[in-house]
Amino acid sequence: MVKRTIKFTPIAASVALTLGLTACGSDNDRNIPVTPVESFTATGDAQFNIEVTGKAVKGSMKNAVVTVMTLDESGQSVPVAFRSAASAEPESFSEEALSQDAADAAVEASKIAANPEVLTDESGRYSIYLDDDFTGPVYITVKTSEEGDDSFLRCDAYVGCGNYDVAPEVDDENDGDTAIEFGEWYKTDLELSVVKFIPVVEADPSGASGSAGDTNVTGSYKANVTFLTSLVASLLLDSGSSVDEGAIATASLNTVVQVMGQDAALLLSAIIGDLSNGGAVDLSDVDGEEELTDGILAIAQFSSSIQGLPSIGDVMSSIKAGIKSGQFKGNADASIAAIATMLQTAITNTANVFVAIATGTEEDIKAALEAAFAAKIPAPTAGEIVAFAANSADVAKKAKAAKDKAVKNGAATDAGLAAAAVKVKKALEVIGCTGAECTVGDDFYTALAAALTVEVTASQTALTALEMDIETAQSSLADVQAMGGDALTADNAAAFVSAVTLLKNEAATADLTVKADSIFVKSQGYVTAAKALVTQSSDYQQILDSATSLQTDAFDAVNDTAAYDAALAALVAEAEAAIETFDIALAAAKLVAEDTADVADEKKSAADTAEAASTSALANAEGAMVDTAANATEALELAMTAVTAASDFAAAVDALEIAIEQALVAANAYLDLEGEGAQAMIDALTAMQTAAEAQGELASDQFVTAYNLQLVAESAVAKLEVLTSVKATSESLSTMTVLTNTGGQAVIDAADVLADVIDELAEMGNSGEGTSTRQPDWSYNYDLDALVLELENETTGEMISASASYQGEQLVVAWGATLMGENDATVSLVTGESRTAALEECELFADGTIIDPTQIDSCLIFTFDSAVDKNTVDDAEIVNTETWNHIEIMDGDSGFTGMLNLTADDATDMGTVTLEGMSGDLDFKVMGMVDSSGDEDESTLEVMVKGDAAMGYTLSLTGMESTGYTGDVKAMYNGDMMSFGTASKVTNGVSITYIDGDVVPYTDVDLIDSSK
Repeated sequence: MVKRTIKFTPIAASVALTLGLTACGSDNDRNIPVTPVESFTATGDAQFNIEVTGKAVKGSMKNAVVTVMTLDESGQSVPVAFRSAASAEPESFSEEALSQDAADAAVEASKIAANPEVLTDESGRYSIYLDDDFTGPVYITVKTSEEGDDSFLRCDAYVGCGNYDVAPEVDDENDGDTAIEFGEWYKTDLELSVVKFIPVVEADPSGASGSAGDTNVTGSYKANVTFLTSLVASLLLDSGSSVDEGAIATASLNTVVQVMGQDAALLLSAIIGDLSNGGAVDLSDVDGEEELTDGILAIAQFSSSIQGLPSIGDVMSSIKAGIKSGQFKGNADASIAAIATMLQTAITNTANVFVAIATGTEEDIKAALEAAFAAKIPAPTAGEIVAFAANSADVAKKAKAAKDKAVKNGAATDAGLAAAAVKVKKALEVIGCTGAECTVGDDFYTALAAALTVEVTASQTALTALEMDIETAQSSLADVQAMGGDALTADNAAAFVSAVTLLKNEAATADLTVKADSIFVKSQGYVTAAKALVTQSSDYQQILDSATSLQTDAFDAVNDTAAYDAALAALVAEAEAAIETFDIALAAAKLVAEDTADVADEKKSAADTAEAASTSALANAEGAMVDTAANATEALELAMTAVTAASDFAAAVDALEIAIEQALVAANAYLDLEGEGAQAMIDALTAMQTAAEAQGELASDQFVTAYNLQLVAESAVAKLEVLTSVKATSESLSTMTVLTNTGGQAVIDAADVLADVIDELAEMGNSGEGTSTRQPDWSYNYDLDALVLELENETTGEMISASASYQGEQLVVAWGATLMGENDATVSLVTGESRTAALEECELFADGTIIDPTQIDSCLIFTFDSAVDKNTVDDAEIVNTETWNHIEIMDGDSGFTGMLNLTADDATDMGTVTLEGMSGDLDFKVMGMVDSSGDEDESTLEVMVKGDAAMGYTLSLTGMESTGYTGDVKAMYNGDMMSFGTASKVTNGVSITYIDGDVVPYTDVDLIDSSK
């Protein structure tokens, strides 16, 4: 709004007049012409009504210096004009220079010269106002200093933020020792920053009421300053290019994925396009302005964890360097990788402590704190352990109080916070990314769109509920307004004052303005994130449309609450005037005290009702059983009901405590006027307050108990779900041919044939053919010089073939077979296409050239005590026998394809069997061992089913024939192997007693039989 004019000054006019007169005189004049000096003037008006407000938190930065700049097209920071309050009237500027550009620049310099000093408040909050004409990136830094000013940083790291050089004086925040503990203020050098893009303000501006309801504001934007926004800002400045919404969104997403990982990034879907829209939460003092959602809690825990590290500056530099190189975690630079590892430990510690805070008692929190301290300092000295333990109880108390304050301020419910704590802990178990994980692809954007849709839908639901609350409040407002104005008389003035007070109290409790502002800020984040999605694909346009619609509706709610606040303020002023006009101070104070006490009574009744409901629900949950799937499911439902009831109980007590505080204010005001019965009111309210505190403790205890019951029930349900899979797997194993008597008998029968024929041939010459006398259905053809043997059953089509070679101390045999078992079961030992090729393959396997047995067909290897050939083999002694067989078994039901390995060590009298392959849909492995070194064979067997569907199923048995074979069934649960039943070998099978008491026998199963 700069107006450019060209203007002659008096001096310039005189010069021009003189020159003019000279021109009319004698041409003999010796006057020398002088070029006139032009002066250029620029004038302009400016109004500073674009609000940018936020909080600087790492914890809170108090009295920190706020610096405001903008970024030019090369990404460099340059000064910009701003003010600390919105302009009610335009500011006028006028500057003169020797060129128009210089004059224009002087006007802008004058605007900037009038920039105020801005400091954050105790919560780290700041507000600045930009020129209405401003559009583009605004670059804001917030700085605390170790020396030279009154700036402080609050520690919100649970295990502390280092040590003071000199212990501070004891006060409400500091306990007088040198440890900087959770919740304490300390001096340090820290600078955080944010880049916020301010779009062109449209005719219908968003956020027109401003953060404080200022009607002069034409646009309001949230720009929180956190560790993550500082990383984003630093990357944007280093890019050397112009900054717009797209650049901020790209840098924000890349930063979160790099340092927190894709799972955590999905939790941040609401602000992933612009991290400045949320996350400014000081865990030591949650004011309720920002809801502790999963994503916000993840940022808060991340930020808290960093504050507990030795050097925030070093951490920031390392993370930034890692991101720029494409990978923070596992970086090739060992120092950067070490920071990532240290940060992971810190975040894990913080998440564990917060779960204890959200779900446990102070003792649970204390234990979690001490575990975190031990993890942070793997080898603490005895003195360090004693010092931390001495303070951990106090820290636990402060952490619990901070959590309770967050709930009371509306940042979360007890139940919601507990669920969020567990979810965030899981998301932060592995932070950052490596390799391909660092590249965001279509799958991530699809998941992000789904997560963002959930967020938008939830906010739409919350806005609908808020709109109903606003309507109710407006209706109550209208009722009270009707009591004032022309209807106000001396007779009803006291009632009017009381009604206004109750309305004001209700408004303070409901906090509709904060809720409306919160949804509106969220909607701005949704729109930004949705725009980023639309740049990837137009398929996401519907999400953007929904987010934009939500933003419009939320803007209306902001205006409605602002109008309501203004009308309420007018009523309060009218009530105060009525007290003076009608001289009813005492009467009004009495009625207000009585009416607010009645509200407290109503809240007390509601709290008592909630207590009864919680107590009943808890009793039901405590009596539930978790021994079967049905019972566990019912127990989980009862526990969840108890958790909700306890959370509602706590909320009812919070409402009661607020009502009592409001009533005490009124009662004390009545007492100040020496009202009759005022002290009795105060005494009654004080007693009620004491009782409410006890109810609050009971609600907390009931919540912890109910939540632990929920965890037990959830665990039981999960275990029993796994048990269902375990039982199904046991059933599948029991019917697999390879493990049943049917399949086993087929192999035994083949072994009997082979043993009889070989024994028979041993009494014959070096070669021959004919029909076996011991197995008349089988014909043979053999040559001991060529080391070949063929057996065939012409009736059944069964065959066995083998070819062999001497290899030093080994006799290597390549063999194959097609065998028939009971019920037409077919057993095949697969061999090569030709006898020569098969033998060469087995020779390579025997000498170690081929290591992987799955890459060969069926081989048998005899190892002797010395080198052998056809002349010495009869005199050598076999010391080890090993066979790897490529087996295929079909019986019409399940079938099997895989490898069978048998070994026999004569020196130790030990034998092993390994069977691995596929049967139906099951991928399994069997490992068995027989120890014959004692008086009685001792056997062990382990059957392992691989793959997710079977949950890592393992059946183990061990024992001796005389004492019986026993063991258990295990499967993966919660990252560990857990027993789901005990097993014992019975006649013709195995019996398993499962953890739900179910006993199931599996017959026709012969898992352990040394004769096989």
